[in-house]
Amino acid sequence: MSSSHLDAILQVPEEIDLLALVSRDPVKSAEFAKKYGANKCYGSLEEALADPEIEAVDICLPNHLHKDAVLKCAKAGKHILVEKPMANTIAECEEMNRAAENAGVKLMVGQSRRFHEAVFKSKELVDKGEIGKVFSITALLFAYLRNPPTDWWSSKEKTGGLMIPLWGNHIIDYILWIFGEMPERVYCEAYSNSPNWEGEDETTILMGYSGNRHATIKMSWNTALKPAVEWDGKGKMLSSSDIIYDRRVQGSDGSLLLKDETFLSLNAVTVMEGKQIISNFAMQMREFASAIRENREPLTSGRFAIDIIKVQEAALKSAENHNVINL
Repeated sequence: MSSSHLDAILQVPEEIDLLALVSRDPVKSAEFAKKYGANKCYGSLEEALADPEIEAVDICLPNHLHKDAVLKCAKAGKHILVEKPMANTIAECEEMNRAAENAGVKLMVGQSRRFHEAVFKSKELVDKGEIGKVFSITALLFAYLRNPPTDWWSSKEKTGGLMIPLWGNHIIDYILWIFGEMPERVYCEAYSNSPNWEGEDETTILMGYSGNRHATIKMSWNTALKPAVEWDGKGKMLSSSDIIYDRRVQGSDGSLLLKDETFLSLNAVTVMEGKQIISNFAMQMREFASAIRENREPLTSGRFAIDIIKVQEAALKSAENHNVINL
């Protein structure tokens, strides 16, 4: 993730100056500093936080390390962008939000798949009433992954699960954003079918809303979409060409279809198609910098993101006990 974030910073030089990198590996740190133009390298977060030039920190650590890093940044008075999921538990998120609020710093969560022009346009069309009252949202993620691209993905304790926090988190974010409220109840079936990780690789989540509304998320990492000779599923994070990622929003007067984040149609008529000029990560960085300068809450603030974790935690509990969780 750090490479995606650093590439994004270079796309918006008018918004952010990259001052320093933090890594326990000095060789890796030096390579990245040369590539991305950072003048300083630190071997620990504590060293970097003592630097008065640094105003904000971008945390790209594994999920289970988010809370402690955020608390240290807040205590040092630095604004914070932390990768999603915000943390693995509601309690951790609450502690992070309190620390940021008490320190008077901005806390934004990297819900990066929100920051696409087609995704923003879908929200705009819903808010304008183009499809009437939203009845349901159906999300599908079909992909194939044989081995985790990084070691810590193998640990359920570190990831907080697997598919639900690593990708379902993005989909839950979109559903909460479109409905504009929390569901009343959550039911989930989730299973691990691979010996290469502990967490779920096959899951279905049902979110029940008041007023005869609901959302469904179906995810699988067991769907081979290309012949083995073309792609063996051994490593890298899934790219758009390797997956099926659809979200259908049904309303009383029409429907929307998002395919990945590059295609949007309204009632089967194409509204947007093709890649945007700057990346979604660059748009995310621009929002982070703007929120700090304008002294306002970021679009994907810690206060919003904790609701994603509430649904995520409910889904994991439901899958464990095979019951409905009321929120």
